[in-house]
Amino acid sequence: MAGAIFLETLRRHWRQMIYWGAGLGLLGFYVLVVIKDVDMLEQYAALAERMPPALLQMLGMGDVTSLATPEGFMSFGFFGYTLLVLAVYAVMAGLNVTANEEEDGILDALLAQPVPRWRVIVEKLLVYVLASAGILAVSFLFMVAGTQFSEIPVSLSRMLEGSINMLPSVWLMIAFTAFAAVVFRRRGTAVMVASVFIVASYFIDFLGEAATGSLADALRAVSFFSYYNPNAVMVSGLDVGSMAPLLAVTAALVAGTLWFFQRRDVGV
Repeated sequence: MAGAIFLETLRRHWRQMIYWGAGLGLLGFYVLVVIKDVDMLEQYAALAERMPPALLQMLGMGDVTSLATPEGFMSFGFFGYTLLVLAVYAVMAGLNVTANEEEDGILDALLAQPVPRWRVIVEKLLVYVLASAGILAVSFLFMVAGTQFSEIPVSLSRMLEGSINMLPSVWLMIAFTAFAAVVFRRRGTAVMVASVFIVASYFIDFLGEAATGSLADALRAVSFFSYYNPNAVMVSGLDVGSMAPLLAVTAALVAGTLWFFQRRDVGV
């Protein structure tokens, strides 16, 4: 039956979507209510201006003056760190596509049924595409609630755009982990490869931003974190040009996952 794998996977994992969304949403809620007024934002910005530039870069505070604005503060306090938290979810989701069930001896039983291999990959990935969007939708609702208890006038449209801006990066991490799991087969190896990929991407972006005009700066183009710019999105809105390369790489990884999975044996 078409869609059976999708529905079964969604049935087993929809609660995780609620839990992750609520956890992230509570963080966003806290960031919104902890600041009492705009004067406190200006005090934060003044304090940050006295910090060493290297430390500011490490904390993701490239533009200190933006901290004095509600959107800039939300970028630093919530959107600047949430993608790293979602990296954990992305790796777990990518492993669920094949690696976890393959090591548990479930995948070979599933493939013994009259189910095309491509459907296993596509339907499971669609679940996690939907679930990641659901996580951010739930967290956004918590932030909307937070604005009712906050004295700072944060733009709801900018917070929505900031949430949407995370999706291409999350989908890329899910696709990369699924690809690594299909290529290397073992769950532990896939986790290691995906973790190295994410951590290396983060530090390439961090070093490149801290050393403008250097080789490290030129290498930022290979880091997906460099295309995720929460501060610019919160100030100016979504940048489709930055999202497109991430979506293109994600599509290529999905195609690679399908290709490798069709051509190898499933082990236990």
